[in-house]
Amino acid sequence: MNNPLNRRQKQVLTAIVDHYIVKAEPVSSKVLSVNPILQASSATIRNTMVELEQMGFVEQPHSSAGRTPTDRGYRTYIDELMPVETLTPNECEAIEAEIAEARDEQEVLSVTAKMLERLTKQLGVAVAPSLSQSKFQNLSLIPIAENRVMIILSVADTVFRTTWVDPGIETSIFRLESIARRITEQMYGKPVSLLNALLKNPMETLNSEDERPALQLFERSISKLFQGEKSEDISISGTKNIVGQQNFETIEEMDSILDLLDSKMALVHFLRQRNSNDGVHVTIGTENRDGYPLRSVSIVTSAFTMGGAQGIVGVMGPKRMPYSRLIAIVDHTAKVLSRDHGPDTGH
Repeated sequence: MNNPLNRRQKQVLTAIVDHYIVKAEPVSSKVLSVNPILQASSATIRNTMVELEQMGFVEQPHSSAGRTPTDRGYRTYIDELMPVETLTPNECEAIEAEIAEARDEQEVLSVTAKMLERLTKQLGVAVAPSLSQSKFQNLSLIPIAENRVMIILSVADTVFRTTWVDPGIETSIFRLESIARRITEQMYGKPVSLLNALLKNPMETLNSEDERPALQLFERSISKLFQGEKSEDISISGTKNIVGQQNFETIEEMDSILDLLDSKMALVHFLRQRNSNDGVHVTIGTENRDGYPLRSVSIVTSAFTMGGAQGIVGVMGPKRMPYSRLIAIVDHTAKVLSRDHGPDTGH
């Protein structure tokens, strides 16, 4: 840090952030003078506030007001000063039980986003892992009608993609199933992104030229699945929680967050920029870039692993959110998703 804080400055900054998160109003030296932890007069605290303002950790909205944290103040608070909160065993069990009831990937995402909204009172988000990054598990077929087949690509017990196809060729379901088994044997445990290359190389899969039309059917069908990735799955819950906050600095910023939430593709890309392998990632105010001026918004996200690929869970809300608790909730949620919905390691 360019301006390392002394003990009193750290205590006053912590008290300002804690008070502002709860009260949503500028904090005065008089208010903090009754804080038993500080044990300092109003004049001493006021002088410390001036020092913090000069170093860029707090700001004064107007001359007669108290101080509020700046983005730098929040960042220092989160990285160095914030007490670490842990969830109770009952809270952990409740999160685990709720996610465990979901039957497939889409329901997992929906349940998770709604749960995060309820627990945090913020906007809850859950982004599915990219299909191309997932680890292949199985390719199977289900005859639906005489000329209709469902192709199921599985990457974990609860994670799969399906597409409907009309073969339109003279081939038996048994021939299609035979090719599907061979594809599974060659692809098991490998990244799904390699599947296209395999399908475009018939010599790797065909037993005879008679099977070529059937293989081409698989190639067309799998291409459809990858095209579906353009509107990657994301679940959002609690838009009213973020839109209803009286914390946006400008109307333009409100429009920006609404535009972002309205475009699922943009939101997925925006959140994927925050994907991290090392636990929870917090982005504060002006740290949010990528063309969206979200100066009044903080985002708390964590990556999770499902089907061998990474998805994202997290919350979005005003900068004065209770970071310690939200970080604990997002972190545990991501760990539960990774543990309960990882790829099957058996063959």
